[in-house]
Amino acid sequence: MSTIWETCQEGAKRLMEHEIEDAEWESRTLLCDQLGLSLGDFLLRKTEAISEADAAVFDQNIIRRCQHVPLQHILGKAYFYGLEFMVDENVLIPRPETELLAEHALKHLQAGMSVLDLCTGSGCIAVTIADQCPGIYTDASDISPDALKIARENAMRHHVPVTFIQSDLLEQIQNRYDIIVTNPPYISLLEMDTLMPEVREHDPHLALYGGTDGLDFYRRIIAQAPDHLKANGLLMMEIGAGQAESVSRLLNENDYTDIQIIKDLNGLDRIVTGRRV
Repeated sequence: MSTIWETCQEGAKRLMEHEIEDAEWESRTLLCDQLGLSLGDFLLRKTEAISEADAAVFDQNIIRRCQHVPLQHILGKAYFYGLEFMVDENVLIPRPETELLAEHALKHLQAGMSVLDLCTGSGCIAVTIADQCPGIYTDASDISPDALKIARENAMRHHVPVTFIQSDLLEQIQNRYDIIVTNPPYISLLEMDTLMPEVREHDPHLALYGGTDGLDFYRRIIAQAPDHLKANGLLMMEIGAGQAESVSRLLNENDYTDIQIIKDLNGLDRIVTGRRV
């Protein structure tokens, strides 16, 4: 019977053979999750024998990861802004770079204000905003009922008041908001084929594909948002690589003011904002 350590090393070897980056860390993460161990417990107990049942489940999870099923899908969870979120194949896995969008929205919010998280997916942005800024009114919408089910679960898990609305962008939205924040689909047709298999084959295409040039959703959102923003309300959008100039031009053509481009920690254009007159 193998020890916990030997099982982890064998898992890492198999992941490396299938070109999984951070193979040792991922193997340890999967094994610790299966055994209910913290990293400290793992190190203290690594010479203990692993049960056949736990070894069998771990083996199946390693097989799935070798097939490039995302680690977060296997674990059923991901982390965003320090909070744990349930995820599955119906929602985009929260990305660390999207935390900048939530952070920027939080800088402009105060008690009594209202915010809409458009294309909410897992609900990570809406739930984070509601958790970090009590006293605001938070709505979140998505076209996918399956995504909204996950988002509602995440809001209940963190005990935050978020109202969820099924809507094709802003079509079913009735209210006006101080801020509309969105991370819409923005991958172009050419870019779809270049995505990592974890993304291309397992993230929902509904949350990825933004049309031939990747800008279809920006065109619709920018045109529709003024009807749902209060005077001087802000529209904040995450963007893909190379899209800042095009999205800024769309805002300008639709009479938004105070247009800004915000870079992420890597110096890449990540967010574009505009203000309703």
